[in-house]
Amino acid sequence: MKKIFYVLMALVFGNQVIANPTNVTLGGQYTLTSLAGIMPNSVQIISPHLFRITQNVTLEANDTLLLEADDVAVLVDNGVTITISGALLTQERTQPLLIQGDYTQSNFFELRFEDADSCFLSNIHVQYCQRIMLINSAVRISSCEFDHFSNHVISYMNCHPVIENSYFHDNQACAIQSAVNTDGCPTIINNVFYNNVLDNANTPQINIGPGTTDTIRIIDNRIEGVASNMSGGIAIMNLYNTGVTNVVVKGNVITHNRYGYTQNGYRISSIITNNQFVDNDLEVAPNNGGSGISIYGYDTTCAAKLRHNLITGNLWGVTAIYYHHVDMGTTEDPGYNVLYNNGNGGVDYELYNNANSNMNAVGNYWGCDNEAAAEAVIFHQVDNPSYGLVSFQPIYVIEPEIMGFDFLMENNPEALSTYGDMFGEITDDDSIFFYVGCVIPDLRHIYPTITKPLYVTVTPDEAEAQDFLGDYINYNVLYTAATPHQSTRTYVVHVIIGGDVPENELTKINLTPNPVTQGYFTIDNPTEEEFAWTMLTADGKMVMSGMATPGNQNINTNHLKKGMYLLHFQHNRQFITKKLIIQ
Repeated sequence: MKKIFYVLMALVFGNQVIANPTNVTLGGQYTLTSLAGIMPNSVQIISPHLFRITQNVTLEANDTLLLEADDVAVLVDNGVTITISGALLTQERTQPLLIQGDYTQSNFFELRFEDADSCFLSNIHVQYCQRIMLINSAVRISSCEFDHFSNHVISYMNCHPVIENSYFHDNQACAIQSAVNTDGCPTIINNVFYNNVLDNANTPQINIGPGTTDTIRIIDNRIEGVASNMSGGIAIMNLYNTGVTNVVVKGNVITHNRYGYTQNGYRISSIITNNQFVDNDLEVAPNNGGSGISIYGYDTTCAAKLRHNLITGNLWGVTAIYYHHVDMGTTEDPGYNVLYNNGNGGVDYELYNNANSNMNAVGNYWGCDNEAAAEAVIFHQVDNPSYGLVSFQPIYVIEPEIMGFDFLMENNPEALSTYGDMFGEITDDDSIFFYVGCVIPDLRHIYPTITKPLYVTVTPDEAEAQDFLGDYINYNVLYTAATPHQSTRTYVVHVIIGGDVPENELTKINLTPNPVTQGYFTIDNPTEEEFAWTMLTADGKMVMSGMATPGNQNINTNHLKKGMYLLHFQHNRQFITKKLIIQ
């Protein structure tokens, strides 16, 4: 059963014939106000800082157009083409500059950059436009909004645009598009793509053709479909075996599309890591799509490396088709991909190797805690001799575990203002103890801080305040940790009032400097004990571990992203969690 994905891309971008252009060739810097003085028939001032463009305008190679901070809006008549062959720059502004076509008509305006240099568009809201065309141009787009385009929002050709911190929504076609017979390496970072491809064509919201020796970067975006059941998330295509296409897809959330990510063709090398491919299940015919990730190789130069991805709620988890070189994890470098609840027709399909190529997929979670159950949701040579073999053992097992349970003053400032942070002691029998002396804090409405493995849920969660005191006598609160395959473990939280509070040696540990600014921090252990420690991201993913020996120990952080981390220390039955900020 071969599953084929058809992604429609234009073979070439046509050069539009510009009727009656007005050219600026003076080789100077202009504003919209000064252009209105030079070409009053094309650029008109409706009121101060409100403009209307009525005819085609072309800025030549030596011209610069500066959009000023006080400019409010530019209204562009339908059918007008604005061509920039020089530079377009925007001053820093507090409110977006609106560039708007005539929404009462359908022949919207077009904005073209041809052989343009050093163009920077920032804090601009463009709507009711046909498309923005980038040809051999250096363009950076930052903190902009694009909606109600009648064509692809941004189409690029032979260039490497930077598109960041922007919002694409409610457009008829792709948000970002390139042709299959051109090349370019866009950088697409921290954008939101929402409800695009409203014409319901068989295209994704981000549709990328061949790259160059540089790298295509698609990082930290949210790509969400709504109305179009034919629209996919991301597609990378090299159908004619041109150039080399290197891709990094990292930190994205791709949800509610026809499929999440697909790459198709020759000479594509992708690294797909730390993404969430969730509920991409809009395809009504599973044989035509619906994968969280699909790799369709025309030969084994179509390569993909998958690490630390969440893939759930899709019709298929990962599909590998025809030929490929897919690496989902090795013994030395486990995949740590989490796949569960992907399926159709009542059958779970976490991985479908519908190809002749073998595949390594070691160290992944398959919605279960044993290798026999994993075999049942992985389709490969064992199921059909014509398929390649998947090597997937050992599997990654997620345990239903609470690693830390604390009452922190920052989340409970009133209740703990005079008492300070309280750290729970987790014992081997799944009890969590808080020891309170003669001064009893008010623990009747407390939000706990819970440290747990990634993808484990805890009920009730830490956003729900609980009464941990009750009637002060034998009052216990239950917390249940659960994995995606519904393996559970229940912990009992006890608040022990009165008596001596056991000394927790772990409280003597210090982390310096904090925040970390020079690429390392020091664990200062003034005790004579040795403590095990693990370092977790804010969402519970382990990034490092080790032993804190007596004295000082320097820990290198150059390989870690900026942000907040949790250091979880353990000694016998005592636990403590400390926050660390990397700047």
